[in-house]
Amino acid sequence: MNSTRAMLKPKDTLKTVRLSHSINDEEIKYVTLRKTLIKKWLKDQGINCELEDVPNIALLGSGGGERAAVGMLGSLHQLAQDNLLGSLLYMCGVSGTTWCMSSLYSDPALLSKERCDEMIKKLKDSTVNLSKAVEWLKLRKAQNQDFNLTDFWGAFTASYFMKEMHTRCLSEDANTKPYPIYSAIDLDCHRQDDTKGVWFEMTPYESGFSGLGAFIPTSCLGSQFEGGTLREKRKEMDMVLLQGICGSAFADKQVNNAYVVKKIWSLFGDPPVLSSAGSDPGHESMRLEFESTGKVEVRECVPSQVVRCVSELIMYTEDPDPLKTREVITTLGQLLNGLVSSKGEMLWNMDSERWKRTSLEERKKFIETVSLELILTSDSWAKDWKDKRYDHANEGMSAELRNTTDKMSFTISQFPDGLWIVKNIFPLVQTWEWGTTSNFLFKFQNTNVPSSMASKEKIHLVDAGLKMNSPYPPVLRPSREVDLIISLDFSEGDPFETVFSAKKYARQQKVPFPPVKESVRDEKDRPQGCYVFEGRRPEEPTIMHMPLFNLQNCKGEEEIKKEREKYTTLHQHYDEPEFEHLLKKAKDNMKNNKYRILVQIIMAIQRRKNRKSVVRWPVSVV
Repeated sequence: MNSTRAMLKPKDTLKTVRLSHSINDEEIKYVTLRKTLIKKWLKDQGINCELEDVPNIALLGSGGGERAAVGMLGSLHQLAQDNLLGSLLYMCGVSGTTWCMSSLYSDPALLSKERCDEMIKKLKDSTVNLSKAVEWLKLRKAQNQDFNLTDFWGAFTASYFMKEMHTRCLSEDANTKPYPIYSAIDLDCHRQDDTKGVWFEMTPYESGFSGLGAFIPTSCLGSQFEGGTLREKRKEMDMVLLQGICGSAFADKQVNNAYVVKKIWSLFGDPPVLSSAGSDPGHESMRLEFESTGKVEVRECVPSQVVRCVSELIMYTEDPDPLKTREVITTLGQLLNGLVSSKGEMLWNMDSERWKRTSLEERKKFIETVSLELILTSDSWAKDWKDKRYDHANEGMSAELRNTTDKMSFTISQFPDGLWIVKNIFPLVQTWEWGTTSNFLFKFQNTNVPSSMASKEKIHLVDAGLKMNSPYPPVLRPSREVDLIISLDFSEGDPFETVFSAKKYARQQKVPFPPVKESVRDEKDRPQGCYVFEGRRPEEPTIMHMPLFNLQNCKGEEEIKKEREKYTTLHQHYDEPEFEHLLKKAKDNMKNNKYRILVQIIMAIQRRKNRKSVVRWPVSVV
């Protein structure tokens, strides 16, 4: 470990709640060191300024699932190629962009461009190591009494989308790169429309409520506090869980369960989950049976067949040929007759001729209903993975053969990941619990902490995109004195919604924000590549807002519409051509605005100088 890394390592701070709107001492030291590097970067660009005049520049990435993750990666890759990453003090993400950030910071030894190249290569690789995801989930469940759907979503996101299981902790990410800030929200506060208590930021040194000004050391996030004092230290969450928290947009309403259910079932479509080390794909759930003939035969048990049938059914969801799905449904009906009631009866009451006449949308809805129902009733058909209807007596089997069979069964079922998922993940869909963690403000008595917040022993941290799809709140804190915000918008709908949500938030919190005219919304279907909302006063940041699809990297409004329709938030995993195309669009947007960014950096230096002459300014009316 070099001296810089050692100096930046978080201290063993006092394990109590800190109430303050100022940034903590460790972040102040980090900022000073980072700005020293930015000063050198500015000098290399031919721009000389004093350390106190180095501008505070924050890069913001909006949410948008895999589209946002790939868009953020392409943007950072181009910024690195254009030698602009050296200007950034803060890097902030919400939802999908945090997936990219968590991977980018995984190797502090690599320069950002090198790490981006490495990530691009990995994301284009179709291989997904799901066995590692299940291994991580087993460990999480064993260690954590608050095991919930966020754990599953973190493991799924890391393995399925990002292809990496990073088990380091956020407190380890204090290096010399731009200071990372991850965002989440408290679900209860969101539902109650509580602006002050809703936004939750997580940084290498400190985590807590941005609006309340209540924080604890990040290494203690998830530990038990009472009255503001640490009572029980627990292991810090790792980056896999952090990705699950930041990307859990489905947590708010259970109507989203169809998508989550589909992702759970999709796990069984990949051989690594149902196969153990050294066995052929699909044989993990097979049983060796000794029949009266004296032959050993491999047979697949009913629960395993059900899993395979549903996985196959989901694969055929978009297939226009009704015969393929009908065959699978017939098999499911035969397997589950008598084991599943309620909606499960749809399976064996389905008329073949009627099924042929159903539309694709009707079949998709049917498949969604059946796949959800089988998860909700899994206790009735998966009580015993070794289905008793295939049991055969062992009489007459020699001890030698019996021993051989036992040994072979053990080898085949050495890692019963499929069974574990059915038994431990399926029930979580019924409770629909997300982001459960200990509330460090529990029984905390202070007039600045609402009693409703202090009365909860647990809170639920979920995707901040449910509240605002861009991480403005952390950089609007006056103590961070951000001069320039580069806002990358990867949203699915109105590309200006994030700006106006931030404007509303700033008004409620009484913090400075630049003027943004309502008329800009008229361009939502045909946005430019970059908008500059300039701060009128030194304490107001200037915002460079950059929609992903725009008139500069697309040929007109019609292409913008097509790109948005193609790259929806719930789009299935991108194939390589789709990935490369999206990556290029994001890179082109950065390339097209390189010189505008440089101009705004120079103007930010002047704004920083002007701050020194300001004693106190009234808050802007926005």
